Amino acid sequence: MEKNIDNYKALIISGTNDKSNDVDGQLNFVGPIGECDYHVDCLLEYALDKYPDVQIFKRIPSNCEPNVPIFFLTWLNNVVYINISGRRVGKYGMLFMPDEVSEKQMAQINELVKTISKAKVDIVYNMDFDDGFVDFEEFDYKNGQGFKETWKEFLQTINEKKPKF
Repeated sequence: MEKNIDNYKALIISGTNDKSNDVDGQLNFVGPIGECDYHVDCLLEYALDKYPDVQIFKRIPSNCEPNVPIFFLTWLNNVVYINISGRRVGKYGMLFMPDEVSEKQMAQINELVKTISKAKVDIVYNMDFDDGFVDFEEFDYKNGQGFKETWKEFLQTINEKKPKF
């Protein structure tokens, strides 16, 4: 990874059915810190640029929760990592998983895990959109655990439920 997630608001890992010209597993760093104030603005700008034919992105208001554009990005088979690090919370983020993850996306997630192995990361999956709200399941990091341990536990737990990835 030549770019560093610490310098961006988000990282989007393209999937196989993402309807853009991106290649499966391609890394897209979004919202350089200092140039983009809010996650939702960066995500919407990215989505409108990458998916001009996906009408829903044109209808999402910029004052919505970031989970709304994230849901539709994962619906298009993208993996989305949101960097929420700061002085108060330390190195922290959230990983949003689509229903299906390709082998190339898994390889990129594993590289991300190595890069920020000590970060506190919550993992969001089984996302659904109903009446303007995003429902989801969340696998939270435990105190004293970094992303490496959280990711390993998440995969063990989710494999017991027989997911698509």
